Amino acid sequence: MFSLPEKYKKDKHISIKPFLNETLSASEKKRFKESIAEMSILYQIEGFDIPNLVNDDYHCEAIAFLDIKLTSMKAAAFVGNIVQKQVKMLCVIRFRDGTDECYCFAHKRLNKQNTTQIVVENTYSTGCMPYAFDNQKKTLFSLYIDYGTILNRNNKVCYYLEMMTKAFLIFNIELYSGTQQLLDSKIWFDFDKTLSCYHFLVELKELKLSATKTTTIAERSKINSQIKAVIKKLEDLQ
Repeated sequence: MFSLPEKYKKDKHISIKPFLNETLSASEKKRFKESIAEMSILYQIEGFDIPNLVNDDYHCEAIAFLDIKLTSMKAAAFVGNIVQKQVKMLCVIRFRDGTDECYCFAHKRLNKQNTTQIVVENTYSTGCMPYAFDNQKKTLFSLYIDYGTILNRNNKVCYYLEMMTKAFLIFNIELYSGTQQLLDSKIWFDFDKTLSCYHFLVELKELKLSATKTTTIAERSKINSQIKAVIKKLEDLQ
């Protein structure tokens, strides 16, 4: 997974029982159990090669890479939301069913009112890719998201956010004509620019979706102006 070094390998089974707690309804517990065939932690980035980040916003000493085999890929979003909320550390989840795979990311910070808890700021799940062979998306993942290709190693949060934002770009490559230029840019060395980039891309995707649903020329004109403004913000980041 992401050509991670062997020193981070865990390859340990995870029980689903701790996830079946009071935060889930009876029907959610049933669906969660029926959706998961296997669950394990494959890797965990820890130690100081990539520094920890401990401050008022984050307590990040590790990044977990989970592997979850599903009975159906249709359950990926449902299972991903539950796991990301309950696992406090930053984690990348690979979902698979033997045919396809997809990845789930979540940017998390400490809860200001209770620092023993986390707040999920943003969650992103990629589209599906073939599990057993390469395609364009998997090639781009190797080029831009493999362990050795992540640029910002100032700390583990920077590393994770770069992964998450690049994954969004790769799976929405037609969203913005400057995607390739953005992938090859130097913004990744700047945490604030990377976070802004993610938010702008999400906003751009939502605006373009809204544009397809407009029924009047005035609405379309307003949305097109907003789209141009967001694209300008993306260009200014570079």
